[in-house]
Amino acid sequence: MIPVISYIHRRVIAFFAYFLWVLLVLYPDPMMLMRSIPNAMNPDIDTQAVASIAKDLPDDPTFIEKKVNTEYVKYAVPWELYGVPWYFPTTEEVLRLGKGDCQGRMLVLASILKAKGIPYSIEGSLDHIWVQYPKKLPNPLENDSIVIARRNLGTLKVEMPKRWDWKESYRIEKEYFWDPMPTNRKIILFGGILVIAARRLWLIAIERLLEKVKTTKVRGWEVRY
Repeated sequence: MIPVISYIHRRVIAFFAYFLWVLLVLYPDPMMLMRSIPNAMNPDIDTQAVASIAKDLPDDPTFIEKKVNTEYVKYAVPWELYGVPWYFPTTEEVLRLGKGDCQGRMLVLASILKAKGIPYSIEGSLDHIWVQYPKKLPNPLENDSIVIARRNLGTLKVEMPKRWDWKESYRIEKEYFWDPMPTNRKIILFGGILVIAARRLWLIAIERLLEKVKTTKVRGWEVRY
């Protein structure tokens, strides 16, 4: 008798097949994702990495932030720098490349402010992470109404945002994750998903056919497989 895979078993196998395929296409080196998770949970605020920069800067956080964003960390997304959709670097990695996204800029700015003894906190929304410091002026991407997490003196506080513009979030996430993704990776990603889906449909068709064949009678005898 040919065993028929249960519906639940089949669903579980299909889920893991899709999951593993997407993971391997997006992260050919899964260790990059594994390194990012602890880095994101405990950002690497490294005063030694920025010591040579911090000593030449004034004690003006607004001026320092402008220098970080325009000179020390030119904006670039992980697809451009690391070939993956998301990567949370260390401060040294950001400075070595001289490029980074909002996470990289946050690391360098926070490290400099800490090195100079300027108070700060790390704040994040659904789409962005930044450094908050005294007298910093709010802007559409960095303001109290969209904060979902704050980290101050090592303490993390999670809260509900007071406001959320889902259309703006969609635009930001699309420009960050999807638009810069290499075309060949998009083709490989969806090609593999279609192959997995086609194989699953083929197995379902075979199972249904076997169910019908099992009850077929040949010369008055019921044939069981």
